[in-house]
Amino acid sequence: MIINKHVMRSTNEKQVLQQVINEGPISRSQISRNLSLNKVTVSDIYNQLLRAQFIKEIGCGASTKNGGRKPVMAELNVNYGFVASIDLSPDSVKLMYSRLNGKILHFQSFKTTDMTLTDVIDLIEDQLRNVDDYGTVHGLMGVAIALDGIIYENKILKTPIKCLAHFDLAKYLRDKLRIPVMLEKKANLTAIFERDFHNNEIFDNVVSVVIRDEIHAGIVADSRLYSGHEGEAGEVGTALMEDRHAENHLESANDCASEKFLWAKLKAIKHVDRLDLTTVKHDYVNHDPAVTKVFDDFIYYLSKVVANVSTAFAPDVVVLNTSVLEILPQLLTDIRETTAKMSSPSRQVPIVATKNVQSAALLGGASEIIHQALGLESLKMHFS
Repeated sequence: MIINKHVMRSTNEKQVLQQVINEGPISRSQISRNLSLNKVTVSDIYNQLLRAQFIKEIGCGASTKNGGRKPVMAELNVNYGFVASIDLSPDSVKLMYSRLNGKILHFQSFKTTDMTLTDVIDLIEDQLRNVDDYGTVHGLMGVAIALDGIIYENKILKTPIKCLAHFDLAKYLRDKLRIPVMLEKKANLTAIFERDFHNNEIFDNVVSVVIRDEIHAGIVADSRLYSGHEGEAGEVGTALMEDRHAENHLESANDCASEKFLWAKLKAIKHVDRLDLTTVKHDYVNHDPAVTKVFDDFIYYLSKVVANVSTAFAPDVVVLNTSVLEILPQLLTDIRETTAKMSSPSRQVPIVATKNVQSAALLGGASEIIHQALGLESLKMHFS
């Protein structure tokens, strides 16, 4: 087989940059050993990255046991540029700027309940166009936009945001700002977050189940995002489930295991329009019968969802992303136990709660657009 020299060179460059990002501070000789590339090739690529300001030298490391010259250490130049990630909802815009190492530079949120779609898009454009360069060489290098719905080939096919379906938002902003713009389903970006933002745990196969008004799953298989046919993978909330209290009656998972369902049931039994979550927590902890029954149903149906995705995708871990577990973390134990009863004894998948309910999609978006900005789409990057 003939391998194109340019492709090989490009692959080597990406792998050297990946080493500096993931293993830095690191020396040229260590990169050479890690990649099994000769030192001349590594030094040539290293010097190119240094001249282009992708990387920077930060001093010398320790010499070897045999003495000799101390190696020069290099790491990613986080001042090369930065990226933006946006969480777009029907009633708000959340905007985050991040360095190329994933560290957050700035976060702000805007209420958009009374704004038209045109006003919302103008707001986003204005914020991105006038953002500070944060002392970086190249300023804003790309934007990732997270939203609920169906996204396929960077286009919105379906979304709860009125009038946005089939509008080419990525092209519009790309033409206006002259930077890469990517769109992705929120649940998918939470799965990217779980894959990339862990210090020691590395998950190559992850299902992130996001429970909000609806239930969506983001799926990472063999380290790659799995989107399915035309971006439709992960719409687990639409699956029908048998009603545990009534025979021959089916409900969608959205109608029996979503946060929207849970809050509505609790409001109904409390006869209130607005929930006091402190009171809800107190009532559950103190075994209020009506409140306990609502949560028991929530646990049962959510466990059904978890058992189904565990069986279908055999992930290394299932991550639950819901504010319910922030309020009542003890529910996780009940969900694990109930899911275990619904699953094969030979395949018990670990179930954990996300470490970042509110910003997982934003940080996952930052990771995706950083990969794209650095030309490392097919390679792993790990952030802390």
